Amino acid sequence: MKSFKLIALLVSFSFLIACSNDDEIPSRIDIPSQFSVDIPQSISDNAGGLNGRVSGDGDGIIEGNEIYESLRHFIKIGEGSAEIVKFTLQIAVALETQNVRSFTFESDDDGREKRIDLTESVTRGGVAYDYEMTMIDTENSEMALQILWNADPVVGIAILKPYNIDRLDSQDAVDAFIRIDYSESDLDYDATMTVSISGLETVDNGDIDNMKMFVGKKGDIVDVMGNSNHPNIEIIDPNFSGGRNYAFVARGDESTDLGVAKLALPPSSTTTDDVLVDYSVFAVLESEINAVADLDQSIIDAILAEALSPAYFNNNGFITSGPDNKPESFSADFVDLSGMNPFVPNDVKNLTIDFIQ
Repeated sequence: MKSFKLIALLVSFSFLIACSNDDEIPSRIDIPSQFSVDIPQSISDNAGGLNGRVSGDGDGIIEGNEIYESLRHFIKIGEGSAEIVKFTLQIAVALETQNVRSFTFESDDDGREKRIDLTESVTRGGVAYDYEMTMIDTENSEMALQILWNADPVVGIAILKPYNIDRLDSQDAVDAFIRIDYSESDLDYDATMTVSISGLETVDNGDIDNMKMFVGKKGDIVDVMGNSNHPNIEIIDPNFSGGRNYAFVARGDESTDLGVAKLALPPSSTTTDDVLVDYSVFAVLESEINAVADLDQSIIDAILAEALSPAYFNNNGFITSGPDNKPESFSADFVDLSGMNPFVPNDVKNLTIDFIQ
């Protein structure tokens, strides 16, 4: 499920379509220039995910970077998934440039024949849309991509099944789906997107199977709320089972590249979104330490000195954490995340996605 595969595919489209004799209909399709919301680097990063138990660097403190870099990584996964759609829409631009509404080609990636169609005025799931773009794997008539949108204001849904886009590169994600809901009509934000991912196969400790993330941008400020589900996670207590969510709320500022976040680690079966206190990262790590060791509270507090909420970031990552440690460069309004909640963990655990009929 690598976005550069799709991007490389797009580079050749304009030339191929120009040489195509497929169905040509002179018309005008209003293609969105944006279908995603960029997230400041302070809260979105390519650092590695949670691949094992939380540990320190030998000084007895569980480091803030170790706790929160995984969070920034999961946010980056969601952002990268939305960026795939932004590049995919370049196919629609190429089709529009050549007045082509249907185009068949053989994929250089998996060697299978695909067909792309652009259609106007469709109804899917009981909702009317101005336009629909689909990609079909013609060898088995299975859909690989569906993008639905209205042009004014831009509101739409994009759904991808990576396995049907490239079967060779997605053999470890046969059942995976990606869905992006994008809107420029929200009264509270200039633009919003909700990224949902389901059906990823999990093998190693901490791997993700499902994920859901909301992003809203107003001016330079970007709010992020979401969950990633980790069915095999083992943090400290080897006897814990049933999986956990990384449930978080965060805010980033594009102009200063500062970020703030609250993180919770509720069990995947939790049926409320009110998890930021009872299942805060401090509370969960404290409980897991107590499950494996008999330590004085003062020692636990020292070990978890950087696991407090909220946590503060700049473009280099974690700075510090805790309400009493707010850096002077962070305003009180900026770090006030009240009113923001992640999704219900059990809903994300059971998340399913499919194309819209």
